[in-house]
Amino acid sequence: MVGVVVTSHGRLADELLLTTVFIVGKAEQMVALSIDPSRPIDKLQFDISKAIKEVDTGDGVLILTDMFGGTPANMTLTFLEDNKVEVITGVNLPMLIKLCQCRNKDQTLHEVADEVVDYSRKSINQATAILKK
Repeated sequence: MVGVVVTSHGRLADELLLTTVFIVGKAEQMVALSIDPSRPIDKLQFDISKAIKEVDTGDGVLILTDMFGGTPANMTLTFLEDNKVEVITGVNLPMLIKLCQCRNKDQTLHEVADEVVDYSRKSINQATAILKK
């Protein structure tokens, strides 16, 4: 099963993961990591490395961050590694719920990442456009 590390500014990652567990029931091999940009870089890198090791069982790790270009995303990009670590920015609740559903399939890290990104894009809607149909 692909492991998941959710990183963010503030407590967003913690709250997203708690809400995911509330909806889905459990979130195996998933951890949240709140990034404090005032913390020294070497300590942030250690925290991220520790989180990756915690959820990695050999199928790779998907790191989800709140926004591209932010400190959490920038810090995680240093851990990118083919077939071992992938980073997706713009984490949201539908993305996490989908991950809980699709990680049990026999898919590679990149296949899981592609499926989650595609699903997440489709989950963003303008309500009035849907209701007018």
